[in-house]
Amino acid sequence: MRTICWGVFIVLLFFTFPCRADITKVVAQDGSGDYLTIQAAFDDVPENFQDGKWIIRVKPGRYYEKIILEKGKDHVVLIGDDVQNTILTYDDYAGKPGLKGGSFSTRINADDFTAYRITFENTHLNIREKPGENKHSQGTALEVRGDRCALYDCRLVGNQDTFWGAGNGRIYVKDCYVEGNVDFIYGSSVMVLQNCIIYVNQHESYIVAPSTREGMRFGLVFLDCKIDAKPIGALDRDGVVFKSFYLGRPWHNKPQAAFIRCYEPESVHPDAWTVMNVDAYVFAEYKCTGPGAAPDRLAQRKMGGRQLTDEEASAYTVKNIFSKNTWKEYTEDWLPLPQFQL
Repeated sequence: MRTICWGVFIVLLFFTFPCRADITKVVAQDGSGDYLTIQAAFDDVPENFQDGKWIIRVKPGRYYEKIILEKGKDHVVLIGDDVQNTILTYDDYAGKPGLKGGSFSTRINADDFTAYRITFENTHLNIREKPGENKHSQGTALEVRGDRCALYDCRLVGNQDTFWGAGNGRIYVKDCYVEGNVDFIYGSSVMVLQNCIIYVNQHESYIVAPSTREGMRFGLVFLDCKIDAKPIGALDRDGVVFKSFYLGRPWHNKPQAAFIRCYEPESVHPDAWTVMNVDAYVFAEYKCTGPGAAPDRLAQRKMGGRQLTDEEASAYTVKNIFSKNTWKEYTEDWLPLPQFQL
């Protein structure tokens, strides 16, 4: 009788807890895959998929489409063959006649989204009509509203507001390239950019504009990144001589931003930080290198910019930043590491 009972238990266990299985689909513009467009592939993702990862491989091409991955379509992994030639692009912008739903090219509303070797792009050029004119218009390349989003070896290319962490979730960006000018990495998400290249393409730009929620322990964090920019004296695309840019300015709520062990070029403005909408904010640096972080420059920091102590800086680890203790709405820790073979 005991043997029979154990046999029944094992059979029930087998049927109750099936093996997790990944699903793989292919997007190809030449018709060789399952879909012709990214949006068609996203539309086909089932809601509340829990059996594994929903993997979408994208063949090289310029996919000109406005893309949304809706809330509930979780555990999607988007994989490109070649980051330079696998491009998700669009050209909407704030104020565009007839625009509906925002100026994004790609919007991720779902949780647990991961992308490898994909370029997210917005080609709208917020060009001044004449030198000195303050003419800007938002055109977001990637907008993320979900939690636990990770990007590896991706490119995010745009101008004003390139990359928006629009929700309260956690975003990890590793070994990526991010380009823009006005507030081009911004929002209320808890975000870590690690080993990334941050490229400033216009004079008098601002890299970050955080709007960190009150009570969050961290905001926008840059770990071991290289900040690059046009050469001093070169003309930017507006025909303005490139001289300097700022690390950032505060947007809403209780903004926080920190640059840890980052390389800063000569063109970082000595003040580094400036103001926008709020007064209560924390802007910090720690052991940054390069001419923009020389001792004489650091002594000129303004608008709340400060150098972290060794003890303060020790808290800025990926594990700690993405723990459930960072924000009251997080119910579990998250460690964003690749977990399957590409």
